[in-house]
Amino acid sequence: MSTDTLEVERILQQEATQLARQREVGRVLAQSLLDPFAILQVPRTCTPSDIKAAYRNKSRLIHPDKTAHEHARDAFERLKKAESELMDDERRRSILAMINEARRELTAEWQAEVMSGERGEEDARMEGDAFELAVLEKYKKIMVEIEWRRRQKLKQEMAAEGAATKKEEERAEERRRKRDAEKAWEDSRDDRVSSWRSFQTGSGVSKKGKKKAPVGKKAKLAMAAAAAAKSQTQAQ
Repeated sequence: MSTDTLEVERILQQEATQLARQREVGRVLAQSLLDPFAILQVPRTCTPSDIKAAYRNKSRLIHPDKTAHEHARDAFERLKKAESELMDDERRRSILAMINEARRELTAEWQAEVMSGERGEEDARMEGDAFELAVLEKYKKIMVEIEWRRRQKLKQEMAAEGAATKKEEERAEERRRKRDAEKAWEDSRDDRVSSWRSFQTGSGVSKKGKKKAPVGKKAKLAMAAAAAAKSQTQAQ
């Protein structure tokens, strides 16, 4: 085999490998984040060894350093997340429990549709690829609903915490205003005492503590008349 032929085969092999890498990146990105089994392409009865082997093989294939795909890093992150979830026994059991719940709900729905005539018995077989795909779709809907409820609950809790914080801030502000008012009252005590003393000594109060009676116009006329009469009597 000539050198040129070997070079051509090498190039073709490289292109085939890159094509396989590109396709695998696209496949991973096309899978739902809710189904780590599909991302790693392992059965739901997989063992930890199966999970590690699948992750190792696929990570070599789609690693960002080995493929030119622009979304290779996103695919690689999905692969890591799927491996992490399935290697966590509790998380894996939780996913399987939700898938089984989806299967039970879907079975009940399809059976009810058969009884009502909405679905033919031949279309309601609870097995095969079509049923498993329907189970997966049901599972996704359940998980989306759970996530929506979780976010709504979190939103309500945050709103309640915000209202409580605002109320506490208002109470703190009211206490601050009260303290400031009390301090201002105490600080002005000397000024109030001085003003009162000044009022007592120079604003219409006699030394004996009695107010002088105001002299009206009629009283002045009466006093003038009495003084005139007295002068006239003395002159006689």
